[in-house]
Amino acid sequence: MKSSQHEYAQAAFEGIKSLDEDSVAAQQYGQLCHRFPSLVLTNGLRLAVTFFQAKSKNVESPHALYLQHMRNALGLDKSWKEELEIQNADYLHLSRRVLSASVWFKRYAEAILKIEQGTDAPEQEGIL
Repeated sequence: MKSSQHEYAQAAFEGIKSLDEDSVAAQQYGQLCHRFPSLVLTNGLRLAVTFFQAKSKNVESPHALYLQHMRNALGLDKSWKEELEIQNADYLHLSRRVLSASVWFKRYAEAILKIEQGTDAPEQEGIL
């Protein structure tokens, strides 16, 4: 039986490896891996997800890909909208799971995409 951390790590690895490492979108995605957890901590999961959805121009945008990869890591079956329509205790639990999974996205963004926290991605305008 795999631990939740193992599931998060595996899904994050697969998501990041599916990107073209040298593309601008991958660099932007790497920056989002660093920024999403802080958005969740400062604004809450609902607002962070809503912000990313608003920034998603299409299903291939870095924001949309990050949300889809996070859903895969968490094993969520429903849409984000449906998942976030829950009671406070469940919402807090989901927020903790998202933050726990986001650690793996940050680690792989640093290891695979070579994106360090605080560095700017090329053509970063409009990421956040």
